[in-house]
Amino acid sequence: MARPLALAGALALATALAHPSAAADVATAAPQPVTLDGILHADSDDTLAFTPDGNTVFFDRSEGRRKTIMVSHKAGGRWSQPEVAGFSGHWFDQDPVMAPDGSYLLFDSDRPPTSGAQPLVQDYFVGGRAAGSNLWRVDRHGGGWGEPVWLGPTVNNDVFVDFASIAADGSLYFIRWDKQAKTMHTWRAEQHGGRYLAPVRVGLGDPDVSTHDPAIAPDRSFIVFDYGKTKGGLGRLCIAFREGDHWSRPLDLGDAVNKDMPWGAHIAPDGHSVYFTGQSGLWRLDLAPWLQRHAAGATR
Repeated sequence: MARPLALAGALALATALAHPSAAADVATAAPQPVTLDGILHADSDDTLAFTPDGNTVFFDRSEGRRKTIMVSHKAGGRWSQPEVAGFSGHWFDQDPVMAPDGSYLLFDSDRPPTSGAQPLVQDYFVGGRAAGSNLWRVDRHGGGWGEPVWLGPTVNNDVFVDFASIAADGSLYFIRWDKQAKTMHTWRAEQHGGRYLAPVRVGLGDPDVSTHDPAIAPDRSFIVFDYGKTKGGLGRLCIAFREGDHWSRPLDLGDAVNKDMPWGAHIAPDGHSVYFTGQSGLWRLDLAPWLQRHAAGATR
């Protein structure tokens, strides 16, 4: 029997704490490189998103000024050569993320919400006009995937709505530029009756400091994200824990993690590891030491 997804984070935490590796000091925990049998290109591929069984992976690949979502399958212990996902290949598509139950996938795209219109553009950042982004959904149908569907104006209320993450209850986390504050903020939209409610800002750290690329735990017990801005990067990778009705202060994941200027974090299917992209390639980090330390502190 499949275990309830709402308990996935708690069960993953219990498993992580029981494992000997969870005793590692957070100061020495180091990310491990991810190559998937050499199919990944360190200079162009990012944001790995796996199906729950770990046998299919989606990611985006840069080619010049274009981005395309790729897919690869694991069979016989080996990863296939990546192919363009059936729903991508024409627009500027990036940042795929899988729902915890594998029933659907979200991604960013500059494709227009209405057929025949011009692609989305934005001028919020250094360099002037660039590809905009809205969030799109693709549902799984048996062994294949359906057609992309725009998430609608409640979520997509700007030309730059970016980098989704999905909790087991369907809650959507994403980033959006605050024009007045000139800061990137993380937002949450609850799902009710198959529709998203009006997004509310997630209170992560100082509201004057940018947050990027949220990765929410399936049970919403913790969130990994980039915090602040660094020279050449989107900030330092941090973790925060849910404490009642608010989030704890951001905890920096350390120099071993942040030396590669990480971005694009996604929670792994195990619920206690995170994949992210750095300047030199793709990485996996077991969060068990941080989860253990937090659990120990919470039970004293």
